[in-house]
Amino acid sequence: MAGRLIVTAMALVWATLPGVAHAASAPGAPGMSGELGTVVLLVIVIGVAYVLAHNVVERLQRRFLVVSGAEYLLLGFLLGPAFPAIHAFDNVTGLLPIIALAAGWVGLLRGTDFDFTSLQKLDPATWRVVFLHHLLPGLAVGFGAYYLFTDGGWVETTTRSAALSAAALACFAAADSTEPFDLLARRYEISGRLASLLRNGTRLGDIAVILAFGLIFCVFHENAPQAQDYSPALWAWVTVLLGAALGFLFSLFLAGDESDNSRFLALVGIIAFASGGAYFLELSPLAVNLSMGFVLVNFARGGQLLHTTLESTERPMAIVLLIFAGALWQPTPLVPTLVALSGFLAARTGAKWIASLIAGWGTTLRKDLFRGLLAHGDVTLAMAVSFRLVYEGEAANLAYSVVLGSVILNDLIAPRLLRGLLADEGEIQRELKDSDSRTSIEVGAK
Repeated sequence: MAGRLIVTAMALVWATLPGVAHAASAPGAPGMSGELGTVVLLVIVIGVAYVLAHNVVERLQRRFLVVSGAEYLLLGFLLGPAFPAIHAFDNVTGLLPIIALAAGWVGLLRGTDFDFTSLQKLDPATWRVVFLHHLLPGLAVGFGAYYLFTDGGWVETTTRSAALSAAALACFAAADSTEPFDLLARRYEISGRLASLLRNGTRLGDIAVILAFGLIFCVFHENAPQAQDYSPALWAWVTVLLGAALGFLFSLFLAGDESDNSRFLALVGIIAFASGGAYFLELSPLAVNLSMGFVLVNFARGGQLLHTTLESTERPMAIVLLIFAGALWQPTPLVPTLVALSGFLAARTGAKWIASLIAGWGTTLRKDLFRGLLAHGDVTLAMAVSFRLVYEGEAANLAYSVVLGSVILNDLIAPRLLRGLLADEGEIQRELKDSDSRTSIEVGAK
């Protein structure tokens, strides 16, 4: 792990060097000394955050059963342009390669979840959970947000911007997180069907959400005027085929017997290339990397090893996303933000409750499964950051504030609600001791 951290720091330094970041920088970017100072500060921040995550925050998470993230969002906000006292990330666009790498990492990881061998081992009820618990919250929040933006009178916006922001909020509402499952697995011995069912449903549901989010970039494409003649369907094909083509191309260079650090370094280059191409075309880097991950895990030599490497280094990339999510946030009017956040939470939770009732109708499934599916996660953050970098406007800013607020609130309560659900089902056997080392959740898909 230490070797991967060193490689991560080197990759971040390389990505933020003036020559590399110049293409993504604004015309008024600071000089070389200012950029190098930002690089040094960024590496220090990431290093300290990583150490804290493994030595302090993880212990607090395990002890109090909370998914951390608010502290990194606050740190990013303090370093961002909205808090002018520090002036660390005044030119956030100059650090676009790092943000693209972190967002693409999440997309590629979810793409490698979708391998043929794993799909054959899934519990048949997984698809019922995936469909209902992602579709209904997305529809409820999407239509509610569109009404708020157009007829609510809280935000001055165009019909196009309202539809765009409402569609983004629908995707944010549909996404879940496996982090509460992993957190409980570090503290308790868990056995049974329910935990595996919900965890697999969460990961597969995120794949569908990423694809839907990719369609937003196709329908509301922001490229050059001459590209506006291309249809959303064409951009959708470009998104899928670009990722698939890169996947087949890079699979030729993977021998399958590389060391962990060599494989990690190769992934950094692969993801940076794919994400850079996606941002250049104004497409979703998550969707492009998702398509590429599907090809790599199913056709490349050592595809499962790629998934293992991605999964073991997911936490540092999540920290990067959290910090830059905070740095990109700009305060929005308090009253409209609170109204929109309250409506988002109510619609999302209510829709998940209804989905649980429908999913359990006529089956042995519990009718309160929504208690284990409230958390957000890396997919939500990656989508939010990607959305914030491309789209602007009052409705878009409000949607971004809402999703960050939901991430903070839901991630605080989600692990305890999940623990209660698994305890009621009788799947929590005992609390693990420090001497225990085995993973307690058996995931059927892996």
